[in-house]
Amino acid sequence: MTEPKFTKGPWAWFGSAGGCPDVYLATKHSGRKYVMSFRRWGMRGAQPQFRSDNVLVDASELLKFEVGDKSIVGIEAARKDTSVYRYQVRGIDSPDARLIAAAPELYEALQRLVNVSAEISPEAQKADVIANARAALAKARGETP
Repeated sequence: MTEPKFTKGPWAWFGSAGGCPDVYLATKHSGRKYVMSFRRWGMRGAQPQFRSDNVLVDASELLKFEVGDKSIVGIEAARKDTSVYRYQVRGIDSPDARLIAAAPELYEALQRLVNVSAEISPEAQKADVIANARAALAKARGETP
């Protein structure tokens, strides 16, 4: 079997929404290797957009922050809430953004499931593999931090 060529996970969304905004997808290990970022184009800053209620919404409206009230979503709401005094990003409140960030864990969990199903293994190992697959799927749905 060949080694996958994508950046090994886990991944998460990071960046800052204050000053010079910069949101990027990176590893949680190895000094945050960049997986996805954006380049400024023209006179406007570039940012990802995600589908919300069948309309594309700028990521700035979906940002969740490391500091302050964890229920705050979006840069405008964060600027109005005094508990958010730093705009360091901890996530993007979008199913597609969560799926992108969970991709490495989903791949690894499903690869393990395939490997285990191809051989006879102890029940404890099967249970561990199933638990990992369920955890990766829950992360993609946004059910885990």
